[in-house]
Amino acid sequence: MLTDALVVTEAGAPFDLQSINVDDNIRDHEALIEMKATGVCHTDLNFRREQSMPGLFPAVFGHEGAGVVVKAGSKVQASPGDHVLLTYTCCGDCKYCKRGETSFCYDWEHDNFGIGRPDGSKSYSTTAGKEVTSHFFGQSSMAKYVVVSGRSMIKIDQSLPLNLLAPLGCGFMTGAGAMLNVVKPTPDTSVLVVGAGAVGLAAIMALGLLDKPPKQVVAVDVVPERLELAKKYGATHIINSKESPDLKKAIYAITDGKGVDGAIDTTGRPQIVNTLLDASGKKGLVVSVGVGQLTANIESNIFNTVNSGRSYVGCCMGNCFPQEFIPRLLTGWREGKFPFTDLIKQYPAKDAETAATEVLKGDVVKAVVVWD
Repeated sequence: MLTDALVVTEAGAPFDLQSINVDDNIRDHEALIEMKATGVCHTDLNFRREQSMPGLFPAVFGHEGAGVVVKAGSKVQASPGDHVLLTYTCCGDCKYCKRGETSFCYDWEHDNFGIGRPDGSKSYSTTAGKEVTSHFFGQSSMAKYVVVSGRSMIKIDQSLPLNLLAPLGCGFMTGAGAMLNVVKPTPDTSVLVVGAGAVGLAAIMALGLLDKPPKQVVAVDVVPERLELAKKYGATHIINSKESPDLKKAIYAITDGKGVDGAIDTTGRPQIVNTLLDASGKKGLVVSVGVGQLTANIESNIFNTVNSGRSYVGCCMGNCFPQEFIPRLLTGWREGKFPFTDLIKQYPAKDAETAATEVLKGDVVKAVVVWD
């Protein structure tokens, strides 16, 4: 069947709204979804510039989808008409999947960053018959009709607005999960988030889901408007890195020289992570969520690390089990405790490139492409 899709024809090319073929002869572990909305994530924007993966282009990206089930395979626990949010996929069988730690699935990189299904086949093709990469994060949801992995789906109540909820599948889930599942703050701790974009603001917002938030919540950014948003959603202190370029000094000033207990970096910049390690307190925890250069490395002084007991960890997709964690975030949203939809700006599919440009410029916190 034919569908509209945002196709990236080659590395660095824009999102081009085209009519392509989608193979609706789904497999037993797949579903055909009519998309209603798709979030635009920095990961999509990074991969469309990727030059080191043979066979990636042409491609349909998108991994924050929301839509309605058209038909489902025999092994998929969904029925036509069900409303679903989409997230990453996993094998479902390895020890991490069985523990509910699905973002650490042994097949995660292959199944989510590959060029099609796990076996390499693709469900998209151009009208001229050329294959188009599908199943990015199990979904490739920047299209009107999408064939997705059943393990990428989370069913939700049909009364909820799909056009607003699409971004839960990655960015907002990742930030909230980094805070709640990894940092795990207590009332007597201080926490810090570097980068007040969608992921960073979600991490701060998520503190609203706790009965007792930490005593200090510090947000770091260079954009005054983003820092004001951070204050609106729970930050007790802000640091503008342009005005206070010595981040370690600023952190110590806020924490009375003790250092921060838990820090989340969304930037992926090694110099930021190194500074956070130096500015972490006794038994402090530094969490990397963002990734910049794939070859980037950090340094840590062993003597200081031993004496402080500090830790540095990576966090993949919020270290959460989406089928349980996303409903928790939805409950918080309904109760007004996790108002992530305040950060969304919607665009018709034909304006996807405008959405991408405004995200990269920092004019928009979270862009969502709407298919209707």
